Amino acid sequence: MFDVVYYKPMKSHTALKAVWAFFCFVIIRSELVYGFEASGKVFAENLIDYSGNAMSSLTGCGLADAFPCYNTVTAENPSNASIGNGDYSRLYASPGSLLGLGAYEGYIELGFDSELPANTTSYIKISGDENLLEALLGGSLGEVLSDVLGAVLLGNQTIEVSALNSSGTTVLSRDSDEGFSTSRARLVQDLSGEFYLMITPDQSYSRIRLLNTSSAIASLGSVFTLDVYHAFYYEENLCNYTPEFISYDGDGINLDALSLGSGGVEMPEQAIDGDVHSSASISPGLLNLGGSMSQFFYFSNLSSEGDEMKVTLSGDPSILNLELLSDISFVAYNGSDEVYQQNLGALSEELLGLIKLDVLGLLEDGERVTFPVSPGVSFDRFEIKVGSLVDVDVSEALNVHEVERTIGMPSFDIEGNKLSVCAGTEVTIAPASYTGSEVKWYESAEGGTSIGSGESYYLGAVNESQTYYVSSTDECNSNIVESSRVAVSVEALEVPEEEDFQADPEQANYGVGEKVVLAPNLESGTGIDDPQFVWSFNENGVPAITSSDIDKGDHTVSYLVRPDGALEIEGLLPDEGIDDVYLVLSNGEAECKASKLVDQVFRVLPINWWYFKGSEEKNGVGLKWSVSTDREVFRFIVQRAGKELNWKAIGEVLDEMSIGDSGDFSFMDFRPTNGSNYYRVQTVYAKGNVEYSKILRVDYSGKQFNNFSITPNPVFDKPKLHNNTGEVLQNVSILVVNNDGKEVFRTQVKLLEPWSFTVLENSPKLRPGVYTYCIYTNDTVEKVKIIW
Repeated sequence: MFDVVYYKPMKSHTALKAVWAFFCFVIIRSELVYGFEASGKVFAENLIDYSGNAMSSLTGCGLADAFPCYNTVTAENPSNASIGNGDYSRLYASPGSLLGLGAYEGYIELGFDSELPANTTSYIKISGDENLLEALLGGSLGEVLSDVLGAVLLGNQTIEVSALNSSGTTVLSRDSDEGFSTSRARLVQDLSGEFYLMITPDQSYSRIRLLNTSSAIASLGSVFTLDVYHAFYYEENLCNYTPEFISYDGDGINLDALSLGSGGVEMPEQAIDGDVHSSASISPGLLNLGGSMSQFFYFSNLSSEGDEMKVTLSGDPSILNLELLSDISFVAYNGSDEVYQQNLGALSEELLGLIKLDVLGLLEDGERVTFPVSPGVSFDRFEIKVGSLVDVDVSEALNVHEVERTIGMPSFDIEGNKLSVCAGTEVTIAPASYTGSEVKWYESAEGGTSIGSGESYYLGAVNESQTYYVSSTDECNSNIVESSRVAVSVEALEVPEEEDFQADPEQANYGVGEKVVLAPNLESGTGIDDPQFVWSFNENGVPAITSSDIDKGDHTVSYLVRPDGALEIEGLLPDEGIDDVYLVLSNGEAECKASKLVDQVFRVLPINWWYFKGSEEKNGVGLKWSVSTDREVFRFIVQRAGKELNWKAIGEVLDEMSIGDSGDFSFMDFRPTNGSNYYRVQTVYAKGNVEYSKILRVDYSGKQFNNFSITPNPVFDKPKLHNNTGEVLQNVSILVVNNDGKEVFRTQVKLLEPWSFTVLENSPKLRPGVYTYCIYTNDTVEKVKIIW
């Protein structure tokens, strides 16, 4: 997007330089880094005053030779500082001799053409001893850094800046011994590495005075220099998105860790080189517990309320967890007032829905993530504040890929930035608001070519879900500035059809007085991702049924939608039909719906089954039921089936019931099969019509009984063959063998009814002993031992 200018690397990464690198989260770059130069500087072009020549003799000057003795220049080329063309004026200072003889200082005073209003910020470009200025750049850390960096000049050389009004009254004064660490007076650095004194007086002023002086504790005869290039302020309403200056501040630096010569910043210039694929490598392990470090970015103009900062980070997974991210904060200021603060942990959660990224997941995978920070207010200074991260080693790295300011992202008034439409609907999407001059549309979160521009984007008929990414753009000095991209999802919802759903009763038959329950059921494979059911007496689903009573004259039928979505109907008489009820299916919140009239696939019976239950017993399966009836009942027939549901009668319960009677009944199935057994009870009414109970399943794992038995045992006359199954058996062969295995009798039974017996009439009377009856049916054999 912008032209990138590369610079020569910093000097060797010694321990001292590593300290400096840690404080500079962002490498120094030139004003041309984004392809355009900041403009609107108004220079102090009036040279008001400067210091004269100083005494050159360390022993003093006599009156006779006073004039020739004062020939030491204290302000060299003072007029250069009022031109602003890159030249400078050099100020000299010296402590002189032991008694202070020959001591001198240099100053220069520059003036603007008019009085500047209070809280106007001016900048004075200076240069001097590098270690001294680097220590002062750290604000309140200056004294500590002086020891680490070897800035022996701190305390020996003093730099003082003052602002004066047109009457010559001083309205602000600060010197390096106090430290340039306030919002009113601070040493900053521009993008090319040059140093500036930044002052913001709280009263009007028109002149700036720079004084270079020295302390008596300095080495005798020492000479200290300070170069003053120019002073200026910025005009209002500039178009500039680039930070003009940076500084840092903090406390709790682990000097022991710094002395290791490791854990600083590797390749710091890559944090602002315009290439997100490169990065600075920063170790938060340099901080003591409770310490913090802040990097400040200063702008020449006040931002718009919608402007954002983009900070691109990656790092070691061991330090980038949600808890530690809360120790990294972003802060914005308007002048000296803090107007915004948010920690990275909370911001990560907020952006999860906004830019559709698993922020923490990407960070833990070592991926880079761009955080669009939206203060929502105007600001001219931005801070990245790093707290002490517990259990973080100096070798664990936080990577800062890029830091820049942009215009704000577009915003949508759709909840969650997710638009749900019915498949096939023609859609146009548009942001509710945006800053800048134009909106661009993309199919990817970063990179790629724009697929369109304009306040809206026509998608045509949408049949598949898709996420689009939208940015705002603006023109600044003939260059395009683009915001971060915000995600907006368009979800194509499958339109329901009648065959996709139905209303299923919980059972086929209900007794009189029993509540009928209809449950909505979605067929599998419909593609309806978010089914929403509504019951209604109207086909369009409006109004929905919540609770309604229908007067039938002699009785009332109530309709109630339960919390689980089922429709509960109470008060139906036997064989009475329900009112016209519609089940309406919608896919999600969109108006993608279908409606169908509920089919009455159940019956209300004249008998009410209060309960019907079964359980595995020692001798088989026990069944119990309780009923009341408004018709005459003749008997109950118990039926059993396997998983194929081929029903066979296994017994009867004879008990006549009159109208209005109720009763409890039981039945024991002595011949259940191992596994699942299914039971139902057939009610036979006095007039011959029948009804069935619900189906009951009972699993049996007890002793398996034989399909056949011989009685009596011991046999003393004609034996009886019993069919203990519920099946009709044909051509049953019987072979009887003695204890020696010899055949003694053979016969065949052509037909054997379920749960019946037949007398083996042609069986001879056998000698006393033990015999085995082998009974053959359908290629299977069952052996029964009998005593004669």
